[in-house]
Amino acid sequence: MKIKLTLLLLTSIFTHTACAQTEEVNLQIGDTLYFDACDGDNYTYIDYYKKTRFEKDTLDTDTISGWKFYNAFFETGDFDVTRMPCELKGQYGIINHIMLATIDDTEKMVVIAVIEKGVSIAYIIEESFSIGEVVYAPKL
Repeated sequence: MKIKLTLLLLTSIFTHTACAQTEEVNLQIGDTLYFDACDGDNYTYIDYYKKTRFEKDTLDTDTISGWKFYNAFFETGDFDVTRMPCELKGQYGIINHIMLATIDDTEKMVVIAVIEKGVSIAYIIEESFSIGEVVYAPKL
């Protein structure tokens, strides 16, 4: 799935002028996202899901991706859900699912990245890319 990222490139350190440039990248399952820019206590466009109750006899979410992962992770157990805290700046997540979701009556790309296997994920809305909350690192 392709996403257009707006990157601000500094044209001059001394004049502090910036010009916007669009770069198209191809996000894939297994790619790494690093959590970067964060002002205040929480990220603006990233939710943090942490399991608080685990059920037996569920699929091993470490070995599946896409909708199988999504259903196995979200349809069992209980969660605490908050905006992702800035304390996780510098951590990373591995993309395990990419989908379109309707948010505020608009269809947007959502990326699900695993932070701690089987325990916590980041629910990342596409705007987080354009404001620098995440940095994309494709798998080699």
